[in-house]
Amino acid sequence: MNAREILSKAFKEHYAIGAFNACNIETLKAIINAAKKFQSPVLIEASDGEANYIGKKELAALIRIYRQEYGVPIILNLDHGVSFDSCKEAIESGFDYVHFDGSKLPFDENLSIATEVVKLAHQHNVLVEGEIDHIEGSSADHTKEDPKSYQDASHYTDPEQAKEFVEKTGVDTFASFVGNLHGLYAEELHLNLDILKKIRQAIPNTFLSLHGGSGINDDEVKEAIKTGITKVNVNSEMRVTFKNTLQKTLNENSDVAFYKLSKEAIEATQSVVEKKIELFGSRNKV
Repeated sequence: MNAREILSKAFKEHYAIGAFNACNIETLKAIINAAKKFQSPVLIEASDGEANYIGKKELAALIRIYRQEYGVPIILNLDHGVSFDSCKEAIESGFDYVHFDGSKLPFDENLSIATEVVKLAHQHNVLVEGEIDHIEGSSADHTKEDPKSYQDASHYTDPEQAKEFVEKTGVDTFASFVGNLHGLYAEELHLNLDILKKIRQAIPNTFLSLHGGSGINDDEVKEAIKTGITKVNVNSEMRVTFKNTLQKTLNENSDVAFYKLSKEAIEATQSVVEKKIELFGSRNKV
């Protein structure tokens, strides 16, 4: 199955595919192990920083091998690519999906670059995700911060502008800002599901992506999926779990072989992925 077929199946059957960031071979193993165990399709994604750390061609090669060895559907995505050149490099390296994030640019400039990314991507059968409203926060531990300081409702996505953007660019997937944030916070995040429903109505034939899946209330994630979300991003919860578990192991162990030291961190991160797969309803959807 290709990326479009995987997401189309999720949309038709009312579940979502987890989009999990891989920043190294250890987190990549955690995601793949969970997908294999729960027989779930997954998106494995990497930001520009993560992809450049591993190497875009190297990451694409690893995913090809894991697909063959583990027999689960995997979509490889460039997460928050901030330029045409970055997306172009990912497309030419063998990625299945690119997310062009022009949300910090003026609307017309964002629209123009996204259109060019779509033209190139579709020539290679690669899907494109776009967004128009900057989703605040970062993939970090914000658990001492109040999320309300980032959730300015005046900046939430306008459904009509989303429709204009999708129609003019031809993006396959749209990411909206409806109260979701990147990062983990002192309180659970709550979504404006009414706006999300209006966005779904405005662009009924476009896949919808939900960023900030680490900290959103579980019941609201389920409602968002019922509304039509087909992709949910998760990063911060994995990063924090991996770091804290590894730090504990390093403090307690004198071993110097990293493949031994990282075992518990991989398992703990895999547990996070497994819980999200259950939440998103993608278990046993292979």
